[in-house]
Amino acid sequence: APYPPHTVTHTTKWSSVSKQMAAKSLLLAALLVVVVSLAPCSAEADKQPPLALVAGVVPCSAGSSINVAAVPPFPNAVVHMVCGGRVMAGTKADERGAFTMNMGTVTSSLLAPLLGNQCKVVVVTPLAACNASLASVTGTLAAPVQLLGADSGSGGGGLGGLGGLIGLIGQIVGGLLGGILNIIPLPFSVV
Repeated sequence: APYPPHTVTHTTKWSSVSKQMAAKSLLLAALLVVVVSLAPCSAEADKQPPLALVAGVVPCSAGSSINVAAVPPFPNAVVHMVCGGRVMAGTKADERGAFTMNMGTVTSSLLAPLLGNQCKVVVVTPLAACNASLASVTGTLAAPVQLLGADSGSGGGGLGGLGGLIGLIGQIVGGLLGGILNIIPLPFSVV
């Protein structure tokens, strides 16, 4: 044999490391594309950067992984988008519990925590405001968020391997090119 047996084992280990490095490099490349896309270009100085929108329905219920279709809505609830412990935006739900939060232009201060699964929608209004029998519930309604159409994977927000990473990059680029990056809350839970 032209190569000793240990060479094959080393190559197999390197292949696994190479795949991980390739996935990380792909993510970094995507972030670079985003940053470059957001930089003002002299030829396109009149174009506005894309907007990020968060839309959902607040449930009037306690528990975990609440199905908003199976419980009454929480009308007039005040909701915040919180990323990395920082309030990024806020709004008030309508009488049907529906809300749309305009996050403004997409910036790295939003994308970095969003890609790191560090963003969530937090309901500021106490649950007792929608149902007096929930006055004894301690905690706050909150829901992690994801890009609309991005696969959350089995881990509740993971990238689901290289295919999930490629899909996520596609969602970001599509949102940037389309002018709107849509973000949705996953099921709410009391935390």
